Amino acid sequence: MSRLSPIDIQHAEFPRRSLGYDRREVRAFLERLALEVEAALKDAQGLRRRLAEAEAEVERLRGAEADLQQVVLAAERIATDVRENAKREAELLLEEAERARRARLEGVESAAVGARAELERLTLQRRLFKEQFRGLLAAYAAALDADDALAPAAPRRAGAAEPDDSAAQGALLDDSAAP
Repeated sequence: MSRLSPIDIQHAEFPRRSLGYDRREVRAFLERLALEVEAALKDAQGLRRRLAEAEAEVERLRGAEADLQQVVLAAERIATDVRENAKREAELLLEEAERARRARLEGVESAAVGARAELERLTLQRRLFKEQFRGLLAAYAAALDADDALAPAAPRRAGAAEPDDSAAQGALLDDSAAP
């Protein structure tokens, strides 16, 4: 059986009987029924159209949701990668800083060892110089003493004082005066 349309209802014919219905009332009722069925069909058609649009929107939103989930997952992966890269970079920077610190420390220690060696060398050189200088002064003093012993005493001028070099010689020979 096919569906009835408003036109089918409007053109419906019924067999006549002697005690049948009033034709005008039946016709008016059928007209009203046809209008209501037509309105119901239009409403149903509109609802089907809105349903199709809603289903299309749902599909679009599902696609957008899937895309959004992929974006969120990608963002999480990127954030994880960024954190891991930052951690690796920080570790590398710390390692580099530690290497630089060790290198500087080794340089300072090496310089300290060199400075100590130089100090010892200079101390030894000073001691040797002082010994050589004392020896030289002693040799000059001995030569002067020998010369005085061989030479006759020179006449002195009146009022002239003999220079006293012993204080100058003592200052030169004093170890506590020099470092």
